[in-house]
Amino acid sequence: MGLRDMLRAIREYPAVRAELETSRTELRQAQQALEQNQQNCESLLLTSNEQQEYMNFLSHKAEALQDALGEFCPRLSTPEDMKRFYDAISPSMDAQGFTLYRMAKELTGIDVPSLFPYEDNRGMFELMEGHQLMDWLIAVRFQAVDWEIIPGSTYESATLLEVDTSAPEYHAFEKQLYEKVLGRMGFQDILAPGQEVGAIENKTTELKLYSHLSGELTEQEYDDPQPLDGSDLAICHAAPDCFLYSVALC
Repeated sequence: MGLRDMLRAIREYPAVRAELETSRTELRQAQQALEQNQQNCESLLLTSNEQQEYMNFLSHKAEALQDALGEFCPRLSTPEDMKRFYDAISPSMDAQGFTLYRMAKELTGIDVPSLFPYEDNRGMFELMEGHQLMDWLIAVRFQAVDWEIIPGSTYESATLLEVDTSAPEYHAFEKQLYEKVLGRMGFQDILAPGQEVGAIENKTTELKLYSHLSGELTEQEYDDPQPLDGSDLAICHAAPDCFLYSVALC
């Protein structure tokens, strides 16, 4: 090494030494972080194993409780018993009622917002829970809706009427609805044998509660009315000369 190289090395030594110390410090910090992460991984693995064991315990406990429920309680066969059982478990399993509403929608084919365009445009259904939407669905299903023209427009607002919950048709609907809901929630084993039946038959019938915007429906003009879906019903509300139909079950 020549004199010039020696002088340059002497000048650069402090900077090289400082860089080396920095690298050593970063290496120590990285090692400490690695050790900490390894400890965290071991802790998470232990927690995961404990949670898995607890989940297995809860699973076995749920199976045992369901077996005990079937042993000590009679099989559910009436709408009243099914509804009472659903009301008991819904706070923890269907607090907002959307499982109930979606099943009712699946069985009937009734989509509430599409059948009430005036209320839907005002955003009435956006914040509703399933239990609230059920009131509207049941009103459509059992033709318990009264319509009133909105002044200066072709829209109508809807008023829900009281539904006759003592009617055999309502009991049949409620029975099948809660059979399906409890089955979907995993309680099919406590239903009486043969309770779960096929889906409710969807039919489109004439609405006996005629809209103010509709005229009198005569047999001569409508011997064979064509079924309307939800989008057709929405158009009907907006068209002044359109007869209103409702999706209902026979």
